[in-house]
Amino acid sequence: MRTVAVKTTRAETASSAEKWTLSEYTADVSVVVVNYKTPDMLRRTVSTLLTSEQRSSVEVIVVDNASNDGSAEMVRREFPQVKCIANEVNLGHTGGCNQGMKAAGGRYLFLLNSDTVMQSGAIDRLVEYLDRHSHVGAVAPKVLNPDGSVQGTIKSFPSPWSAICGRYSLLARLFPGNRLSRRYLMYREADFDRPFPVDSASACAFMVRREAIEKAGPLDARFFLYWNDVDWCRSIWASGFVIHCVPDSVLQHDQHRGGTRKGPKRLLMSTIDFHVGAYRYYRKWHIRSAWEPANAAAIGGLTARALFVIVAEELRWLFNRERKEMR
Repeated sequence: MRTVAVKTTRAETASSAEKWTLSEYTADVSVVVVNYKTPDMLRRTVSTLLTSEQRSSVEVIVVDNASNDGSAEMVRREFPQVKCIANEVNLGHTGGCNQGMKAAGGRYLFLLNSDTVMQSGAIDRLVEYLDRHSHVGAVAPKVLNPDGSVQGTIKSFPSPWSAICGRYSLLARLFPGNRLSRRYLMYREADFDRPFPVDSASACAFMVRREAIEKAGPLDARFFLYWNDVDWCRSIWASGFVIHCVPDSVLQHDQHRGGTRKGPKRLLMSTIDFHVGAYRYYRKWHIRSAWEPANAAAIGGLTARALFVIVAEELRWLFNRERKEMR
């Protein structure tokens, strides 16, 4: 299939969500992989998808966000059966996912990061679960780190306390068994022997039924990279569907090796995007008016946290660079 070059603005992507329509069914599952400068991992992920034995019919859609590194050309050359959308501008993870889903023909739409590797039968198990449970709008697999430990991709909906008890917070690192962190980080308390409901799951691997998208809408285009998944999960729950983790479906996620690898400039931009996304989420779901004291508190608290993270990470980056130069 020939690569299609698409020139789309972020504003056009946001407005297109208001006229959301999906094409007719042509497969059981449409796997949407958004890529940004990860050609080697993208090749591995797509190859695994196409060579794994599956009972479900699968179409693969790759959306390349202006990588300009040969990623789109590689997909066109090595995987001609894959539908490849090559953007001329970076629409972000949200824009790319929405673009891929709109071109999809599957009964179920599966968002998948380029830095993941599916285990055998993972897609079939998610499909079978959705087939059996019509009230479930979306499912997530059990996600593992490269060392085999469970990755923290399933969580409770965040509250203002989440800033101090999240996975990378000082509280969670010093006291990993504290009650606040256990409540927020659901994966630490979960029983992975059987499926269970979750508030939110990471978009690194997230399968959604079409009816849920038609009721809840697509990903909110105001979230460029971060917080788009938790916001979408909240919309899916609000639409009347539930979300489950299906732990006998397993994949590996090489987190931070994909499109979020950080040099100083990328660190600055990703930190700003994360905290802007956090504010948009709280403003959308928890704050009714810009004049509420909670709005000022959210702006002040998130700004202070962003500055702290930027300074701390910049110092760590400089320290690590000096250590390398001294060797």
